[in-house]
Amino acid sequence: MGQTLSYFFAGGDQAVTMIVVAVLWCGLAALGGAACGRRRLVEADALYGWGVVSLGFTSWGVLSSAPFSLLAWVVFALAVAASAHVMRRDGRLFSAAAVKAACLALPLLLIAAAMTASQWDEFSHWLPASRFLLVTDLLPAADNPVTGSAMKPAYPFGWPLLGYLAGRIGGQFVEGAGRLLNVLLLISFGLAAVRLALSAAGKEEENVRWGWGLAALAVLAGTLLNPTFAQKVALTAYADVATAVAAGFGGVLGWLLLGDLAAGDGAGARRRAWQFALVMAVLVNVKQVGLVLFVVVSAGVAVAALRDPAVSAAKFLRLVPLMALPALVLYGLWRYHVSGQMSGWPGAEVELRPFADWAFHLIPGIVKQMAVVAAKKSLYFAIMLVAAGIAVRALFRFGGPFDRLALIVGTAFIGYNAFLLLIYVASFGERDALRVVSYWRYNMHLGMLAVAFAAYGLGLLWKRYLAARLKPRALAWIPLALVLAAPLVFAPKLRFDLEPPMPHYRAVALDLDVPAGAPLYVLDPKGTGSAAVITRYLLDRPSVPWLAAFHDFSLSAVARFVSGMKPAAMIIVHSASVEVRQVLGLELAEGASYLVDRDRGRWRVIRSWPYPGAGQAD
Repeated sequence: MGQTLSYFFAGGDQAVTMIVVAVLWCGLAALGGAACGRRRLVEADALYGWGVVSLGFTSWGVLSSAPFSLLAWVVFALAVAASAHVMRRDGRLFSAAAVKAACLALPLLLIAAAMTASQWDEFSHWLPASRFLLVTDLLPAADNPVTGSAMKPAYPFGWPLLGYLAGRIGGQFVEGAGRLLNVLLLISFGLAAVRLALSAAGKEEENVRWGWGLAALAVLAGTLLNPTFAQKVALTAYADVATAVAAGFGGVLGWLLLGDLAAGDGAGARRRAWQFALVMAVLVNVKQVGLVLFVVVSAGVAVAALRDPAVSAAKFLRLVPLMALPALVLYGLWRYHVSGQMSGWPGAEVELRPFADWAFHLIPGIVKQMAVVAAKKSLYFAIMLVAAGIAVRALFRFGGPFDRLALIVGTAFIGYNAFLLLIYVASFGERDALRVVSYWRYNMHLGMLAVAFAAYGLGLLWKRYLAARLKPRALAWIPLALVLAAPLVFAPKLRFDLEPPMPHYRAVALDLDVPAGAPLYVLDPKGTGSAAVITRYLLDRPSVPWLAAFHDFSLSAVARFVSGMKPAAMIIVHSASVEVRQVLGLELAEGASYLVDRDRGRWRVIRSWPYPGAGQAD
């Protein structure tokens, strides 16, 4: 029992993280609810608020040199006023369904708050970027260069901005904010997916009572039943969940907008266009690839609008500037800042190679490997291929709202995967291109669109084949039991941050006593290099060079690496090999990490840390 409880509870920092994120989420939802009026898709309130905040902070950071903290106080005051306004207008800040879903998801939220960062990209960009904003109070720029832990300063800062705001609320850097925000984003979209399913099943919103069973189903829709849910992405500081949720809400809002146009509700369509615009502003400001997702989702909405005979093309086109302008302005501001302030910064962002170097000859091999990955992740790709197939049919024989949704989802899927093929040809090296590195993770960006399409399709199937045979209330206990049992059953798997050797790497880095100016290196012939990335992040250093398993670890390579070290260098040896022992001239036992330095030309061990369960080091 004690071991099980340790998965869920981790002391004071966990409580601080949960309180800070709750305050941040309420503030974003209040700003979004105030900005979008009564008639809105309420599940996306936090996204609308995030869109407003992204526009404000990016404009402030690019066009002025004033610190962010000044604007942060203004935003906090506006959030308080917005909360009061929405409560007075609507009688509540969150729907009863959202409150119930959050209560049911509390075990998962506790797990997320109890965890520590453990994944490569958390340490190499997302966490350093949030901390950079909090420490410097400014965007990275020519007069505010990155001097701490390495990151990609030209990446959009929409996601690190939430980490910054969490830090301002908590008065300290809140490392776990991203994990909790990811869970809340998934639950929010799960609620929207269930709403879509109910609509397809013919359940009018005003006649639906959101009991605990439906709320549990919403939690499952965002997590366990989500075909792209992966704990090592969702329960991290990665921005992929935020990207997927923004793209998903964009698709759903575009679909609702077209429904309003088809019903002749011009005012409703304009409101949906504004909501779509704020969500798209978030999308382009989360990751580099957000612009592409904005294009393919918008293209899907446009194709559906032009194909639907009930939608006036002229009325839709009049809404396009409102739908697109905030995202384009935000993207333009950021690119202006990057080109003017980060010109010549090496490694600032991922770039395309010159056209002459594009590897067109690799296309057959890339496509083949894409198919292999698709076969392994068959549920998601099956859903999207069905959507694409129905979309193609709808181009010739349009059949109503389901075809409208299929056109949006199918167009986005085809367009995005065509883009992925392009970047493998134009940006990746041959080895990574032929193994389509991160192809599945990139497709996760369309995961919520897949959930939306599946939810609506299942609602239609329920209405047609099962509604007369099954009583929904009689089945409500099933999702409820699954939501309550899943965190307990899967807790060891969800707490991947406890998997060795990550906790050991972190403990060693936190226990180091290294002079600030002393050059630090890592030798880890049996590791991936994570030890060095974790150490660099925790010590907030711009560089901690390393050699790891994927490097050349021959005797000559290790000798060159060591001989090239700066004077007064110190080395963390996380795993020993014959070559390491020979070059350093030390008898380093297995099962421990060592800190060594040079004394009178000879290496010596300063400290050692045994791996858990390995006993004491020699």
